[in-house]
Amino acid sequence: MMRYPIWVAALILTISLLAACSSSKLEPVAIPIEIEEYTFTPSSIEVKVGQEVTLELTNNGLLPHELMIGRDVIFSSRRTPQKAGDVVARIDRLNLVNDDRRELLKDITLEVRSGEIVGVAGVEGNGQFELVNSIIGLIQLASGTIAVNQQDITHASILERRRLVSFVPQDRGKMGAAIDASIMENAAMTHHRLNPKFTHWRGILMDYRVMGAFSDNLQKLFSVSMTSKTSPFKSLSGGNQQKVIVGREFLLSSPFVVLDQPTRGLDVGSIEYVHEQVLRMRSEGRAVLLISADLEELFLLADRILVMYRGKLVANLAVEETSVEEIGLLMLQGSEQNL
Repeated sequence: MMRYPIWVAALILTISLLAACSSSKLEPVAIPIEIEEYTFTPSSIEVKVGQEVTLELTNNGLLPHELMIGRDVIFSSRRTPQKAGDVVARIDRLNLVNDDRRELLKDITLEVRSGEIVGVAGVEGNGQFELVNSIIGLIQLASGTIAVNQQDITHASILERRRLVSFVPQDRGKMGAAIDASIMENAAMTHHRLNPKFTHWRGILMDYRVMGAFSDNLQKLFSVSMTSKTSPFKSLSGGNQQKVIVGREFLLSSPFVVLDQPTRGLDVGSIEYVHEQVLRMRSEGRAVLLISADLEELFLLADRILVMYRGKLVANLAVEETSVEEIGLLMLQGSEQNL
């Protein structure tokens, strides 16, 4: 019998109770409970609530990784064989604590080489978001260093980092775009700060002719469907919004590309398109760090998969040398290490 983190039992218990309410036409009620003990077997999950109540939930024989994905999985990589080049991004012994002195990142060390996609797997809330924000410069580290192209950017401003790092955030509405601004203005974001051709008078005035031409080119290269580049960004479908953001970031000349859940909420066609563009970055020699909660996506695209568990990197595995079962177990219970 195997033991798993308590959130697994809590999540499955919640889903099962909601499903029971739905099937019996009962209204779900929020009940504060404390799960004291839980066990996992190939046929069931036993959860002890309080002193007297024990619930046994069937999992229909699904393995832990199948419970996370919701189905059996068969993966085939979309990558073509390619030898990775020199180290582009080096992150060394990153540590981060919150205001309560709880460790959010613990001695994170990793490298990403040119022409390589390194995937980061992990149950959400295990430090992936903090790792991304550390690289971009949105949070201050307790210790550690970050270097891109042998340039130390640990204490650099966000703008200075953006000369070296392209970034597709997980929330395109809040971090990736200004949804009330025009499509053209969103397409030109960051470029207008890094490329003097986008402005007049030492950056004071925008050159809308250059912005318009850039937007037209992005639309053509990334197959963005839109009525007018002056329309609000929010008028685009989710897939086309993501194409604008991905296009904007990939058209930067940055050697290091950070992708945080780049296909979240997209339809199948849009996901396929984003995957094609990510693989194109790899073939062009960019170093790509791909953070994804989607194991299928990681196995399709990544050369190596790192696993984060409770703020630590617990595995660094070549895709050809691991399996979804191994990655799933590492996500749920950690261990391995010896990176």
